[in-house]
Amino acid sequence: MFNGPSAQAFAAATAPLISNFGDSLTLWRDGNVVHWSYDGQSIVVELQFDGTVGATFVDRPATDAISGDDTAAVYYRCGDLPYRLTPAGCSAMVADMMAFFSGDREPLFTFAGFR
Repeated sequence: MFNGPSAQAFAAATAPLISNFGDSLTLWRDGNVVHWSYDGQSIVVELQFDGTVGATFVDRPATDAISGDDTAAVYYRCGDLPYRLTPAGCSAMVADMMAFFSGDREPLFTFAGFR
């Protein structure tokens, strides 16, 4: 559960997502996991017990040329991780989310595999 100041910092930090992606941005929550989605891409944000936040960035599904199965590339952010539930940490996470949804991958993200 978010405490007051952390929830306020997160709400303030996410305002650019809503203003940039508008009604095309979807959000749903399952316990301590929040799923953000835009244009077939998704970001899974998970609040950890230590108060940090982990994020998995999942690209649009595509058909694998060999197996014919649908698959999606998974990325993690390079650098300082996990995110912290502070104004600076929330802003950094949202900046990464904006970059990912806008199509920027390198050098911010590292390919981690397929889902």
